[in-house]
Amino acid sequence: MLSQLSIHNILLLKTCAIDFTRGLNVLTGETGAGKSILLDALGLVLGERSDAGLVRSGETQASVSATFVLGEHQALRALLAELELDAGDELILRRSLQADGKSRAFVNDTAVSIGALKRIGELLVERHGQHDQRGLLDSKTHRALLDSYAANAALLKKTATAFAAWKEARAQQEALAASMQGAANEEQWLRQSVKELGALDPQEGEEEALVEQRAQANAAKQSIQHLQQALEAIHAHGGLALGMRQAVRSLQKTAGEGYLPIIEGLERAETELEEATVALEGKVSDADIDPRALEQAEDRLHALRAAGRKYNMAVASLPGYLASAREKLSRITNFDAQDKALRAQEAQAKAAYVELAQELSFKRAKAADGLVKAVGKELTSLKMASTQLRLAQTVMPEQSWGEAGHEQVMFEVATNAGQSFGPLAKVASGGELSRMLLALKVVLRGNAEATAIFDEIDTGTGGAVAEAIGLRLRKLADSTQVLVVTHLPQVAAQAVRHLFIAKAGTKQVETTVRLLSDAERTEELARMMSGATISDEARHAASKLLQAAS
Repeated sequence: MLSQLSIHNILLLKTCAIDFTRGLNVLTGETGAGKSILLDALGLVLGERSDAGLVRSGETQASVSATFVLGEHQALRALLAELELDAGDELILRRSLQADGKSRAFVNDTAVSIGALKRIGELLVERHGQHDQRGLLDSKTHRALLDSYAANAALLKKTATAFAAWKEARAQQEALAASMQGAANEEQWLRQSVKELGALDPQEGEEEALVEQRAQANAAKQSIQHLQQALEAIHAHGGLALGMRQAVRSLQKTAGEGYLPIIEGLERAETELEEATVALEGKVSDADIDPRALEQAEDRLHALRAAGRKYNMAVASLPGYLASAREKLSRITNFDAQDKALRAQEAQAKAAYVELAQELSFKRAKAADGLVKAVGKELTSLKMASTQLRLAQTVMPEQSWGEAGHEQVMFEVATNAGQSFGPLAKVASGGELSRMLLALKVVLRGNAEATAIFDEIDTGTGGAVAEAIGLRLRKLADSTQVLVVTHLPQVAAQAVRHLFIAKAGTKQVETTVRLLSDAERTEELARMMSGATISDEARHAASKLLQAAS
């Protein structure tokens, strides 16, 4: 429920704070006083398109804030949760507009996008008018309105689930067919790949292991070569040990004890050389290099890399490619069976969806009968007994089927006997359309937690029809807050809160909004009846209207 609207520097409205209440709130005033400006300001804070021209002349910025009292309103609270906004008992929407056209939006002082503000606003307020192409005049909303009237929520949920299952089954079948088309075109290549790579049998990590094996073998081979070179040097020219022994014999023939340390050193060196030679020969003997194994590793590595080049991929990708090729071949081989199974699954899912869609259609048709009768009673009260309403249910092409079923629903009207039925906006005149919209709104109720705004919906009516409109608006206001801009005293008399909009000033005109007292209401209704010069008869008639409405 809208509890307060604060406006600053919007066209003629310099500053004002308007309090609203539950039930029927009416706004009256002379033509041009600024009633439409007030609604434009409300539309701005609800996320409608901004216009720099709304900023009051001479000002740099305008702003509008609207305070709403929230009840349970599950749909709105779910949206606020989705937008990660706090939802208490009160919601304050605010929008500022610069003179250069830039605007910002806030919800409970948290900045939001204009799109988010609009989504919130659509759940808070429903606006109706002769020239408003939203709501009941938008045929796209008719199916949802009928479903709400028919209490189809549970069945709609089942239908949506069935539609999703059918859509998924169809997608799987189409995906299989598409993949098979591509696989069939490359079947020969796949068979060759599986044959060649199957024989090669590449393994995960095999290339790295072979490279490491080759590196180790080459290192060992080089090490043996160095050992052999050392032994060759030791054994060259008869061997180092032989040379040392000959040197010892020669020194032993020389007299004198001074050579004894040299002889002993040469003997130790010979002994150590012989030990080192034995150790080197043991190392060479112990080295186990299989030339055939190294050759096999080289050949395997070459084969793997040749396959990688042929299939234009890294060697590490060969095992995965082989597995994929085998899987594709298996699918090609088993395609008929898979396709048959998926087609059966898709047909079963479609049948389940169609069954629910038909049940939904049946329930809609049944509810439509009740809706037509209820609206007919309202139209009779609104002096439109000859007007007939019907709901056209048309099965759409299969490609247009969706979560809400397979049919389109449209409200159609014939305003006179013998006249053809047609869309609301095209068949009815201005006054007829106003009353038709009101009758539908009273019966459908729609979102009872949203504020309903009727902008001069009574235009083109008067007398008993105007009184009937006022009574219907009051009836509607029993279940939801209603705001009405009206020029008819019969409508204004039914209000629980009457706001008067006036324009004043000479140098700079300014629009004001104020709540009328009981005495002021009588005077305003009298003005609406008689014009600028208010007669006693008009005041008396106004008093009677208010007494009858109380």
